[in-house]
Amino acid sequence: MAGQGNGDAFVAKLTSTIEVDIDVKPGSQPNSINLGSNGTVPVAILSAPDFDASSVKPDTVTLAGATVRVTGRGTPMASLQDVNGDGVLDLVVHVSTEALKVTGGADVEVVLNGLTVDGRMIEGRDTIRVVR
Repeated sequence: MAGQGNGDAFVAKLTSTIEVDIDVKPGSQPNSINLGSNGTVPVAILSAPDFDASSVKPDTVTLAGATVRVTGRGTPMASLQDVNGDGVLDLVVHVSTEALKVTGGADVEVVLNGLTVDGRMIEGRDTIRVVR
């Protein structure tokens, strides 16, 4: 039975989710998004004292069901930059606007999900304003 307990601990580690701070359309308030546009929406995953955003695998990130757009070579549209001016690099990804699964015209909470390079799940939330 001791081996069974070790397996349970391993599963618990894999299923724990790291809550991260995100900023949809960094520097913009409100975060207005026209779902009819064929562009992308930048989303910053912010580093924190106990979280390094560069550890996130961009190809695993989704925002409201939309995946990160890829270039013609299949590379995710992502870059490291200091978005919030704290001297620490954050990860900025670009998701396809038309793929966002949101409804309504008021403020809508969107959820970002992804994985780190060591397999930990991340989740972040922000609010967008859907415009037409």
